[in-house]
Amino acid sequence: MKRVLLVNYYGTCNEAGQPIGHSQKALQEYSNLVKEQFIVSAAISPCLTRGLNEEFEEIIPLKYDISATGMKTLFERIKDKFKLIANIRYVLKREGYDIVWFYRTDFFLFFYFFFKRKRKQPKMIGQVYQEEFVAGKLSKLLNYLYRKGALKFDGLIYTQKGMANFHSNTLYIPDYYYDEKKYGKYKNIRKKEKAVCLGTMNPYKKLEELVEAFNENGMQLEIKGYFYEKERFQKLLQIKKENITIEDVVLSEDEYYCLLAEAKYSMLPYDMEQYGCRTSGVLQESLFLNTISVAPKKLLEENEIDGIGYEKIEEMRNIQLFNETVIADNSATLLEYDRKEIQKKVVRFLDKEKE
Repeated sequence: MKRVLLVNYYGTCNEAGQPIGHSQKALQEYSNLVKEQFIVSAAISPCLTRGLNEEFEEIIPLKYDISATGMKTLFERIKDKFKLIANIRYVLKREGYDIVWFYRTDFFLFFYFFFKRKRKQPKMIGQVYQEEFVAGKLSKLLNYLYRKGALKFDGLIYTQKGMANFHSNTLYIPDYYYDEKKYGKYKNIRKKEKAVCLGTMNPYKKLEELVEAFNENGMQLEIKGYFYEKERFQKLLQIKKENITIEDVVLSEDEYYCLLAEAKYSMLPYDMEQYGCRTSGVLQESLFLNTISVAPKKLLEENEIDGIGYEKIEEMRNIQLFNETVIADNSATLLEYDRKEIQKKVVRFLDKEKE
């Protein structure tokens, strides 16, 4: 059997060393997809090694985690980039693998490969979550570097529909797949007339505008997740009314699914100027658990998922937005996320011989 190394060189943790985000979940799900056909190992940041419940032939702790604590100085941000590069170099020195699958990527991985000489190496697969990594005055140059670096990979996996396939060997799969064994047990939880906003609370989310909207419409709202900015958390506590609960917490997987399953609405208040052309795991799992997604129309359209869409977040101040919107049947869309079909595609893609 061929040997696959799943890689996350960008593990993010909080002050207590707990992993932040969905990386452990993604690691375990991808391993579960391919472990019958391949021997699977993982090379991951130290914080991601804790509490894994999926079996691996080998777990390789990399040198560095990336701390998610507070607002960082320019020096600290530069230091983090050197940590990423050190982790990437450590991975590429490992031998004995047929396939190296970077299931989490950022600009600096492709930037590193831009300067890397092409030489004998295992099959390299990069997973891409967005079409462009940077914007602004230097966008053309930096996106050129990103694409040229990406072309040195043997294949790219995309998780966003409609991305420009500039590479000759690509595969589209959604971020997450639907597994009845995993999600079915949460579908019997009784729905409550409330909305939830879950996940990491980062600058991509318009939380202030969301709180102001629910202050006015009076609906019950629960905002629960890890806050990168503690001052922002405190300010939100000061402006919210009693119909809103806000907690700075790292939810366990079971807590997360229970909260999402019992809510009628799942709030995704993304700033699309910063979050455009990206996928959302919460959006997909809301679909799996029959929770209505409330999000920018552009996000729903890009992911072809029906929900309550808005042009401006201020529209949620009027409770009629929730009462009058007709939600289409998402059952046909759910078929796209079927585990067995995704498994077949991924196995074929990984098993394809290098060109």
